[in-house]
Amino acid sequence: MINGMEIKLILVIILSYLIGSIPWAYIIVKLFYSEDLRQKGTGNIGAMNSYDITGKKWIGVAVFILDCIKGIVSVLLARIISNDNIIPVAASGFFVILGHNFSVFMKFKGGRGLSSAVGVSLMINPLLFIIWALVWVVEYKLIKKDIHIANISATILLPAFLLIIPGNILVMLTIIPHFNRDMLISLSISICLLILIRHFKPIYDLIKKT
Repeated sequence: MINGMEIKLILVIILSYLIGSIPWAYIIVKLFYSEDLRQKGTGNIGAMNSYDITGKKWIGVAVFILDCIKGIVSVLLARIISNDNIIPVAASGFFVILGHNFSVFMKFKGGRGLSSAVGVSLMINPLLFIIWALVWVVEYKLIKKDIHIANISATILLPAFLLIIPGNILVMLTIIPHFNRDMLISLSISICLLILIRHFKPIYDLIKKT
């Protein structure tokens, strides 16, 4: 027999994935420019490709904000549905990004998960985004000045930084009650893997180029 918490977990997973699957970049670019992002630029259904194709900053910003909100809404719904049970909350963070990266509405194409990951991190522990952003800025400004390299480097290094930060600091800055250090690190690694999977082509292109 499936108990009440298992039903709530399944509901959270389904809702989070469907919310993540909403292709805001595709919708906005199609609505205002009649372009199919899947066939343009990198084929990525996200903020950066939206900006690159349209040349409009407001498009890129709007897509980023809407994709970020997907992460925020998913975590909020998980908190309400599960009464702050950490397992459904963590699942919401993972599955909303999974939906964004592999949207059921886009034949399992999607973005790279960064915008939605920002929303998730802001709702669970803002330190995740702060660390990622600081590493990104250092990598981009001081070393390679390549967006993809900065994305990849920050994503790889985030879990490493979390492992060396004292657990009491991580827990203190975590918004969700009882969301412990191990759960936070496990969720971060899972999300980073989803992001890195969608960066496979840029990684391959960089290796081929060098």
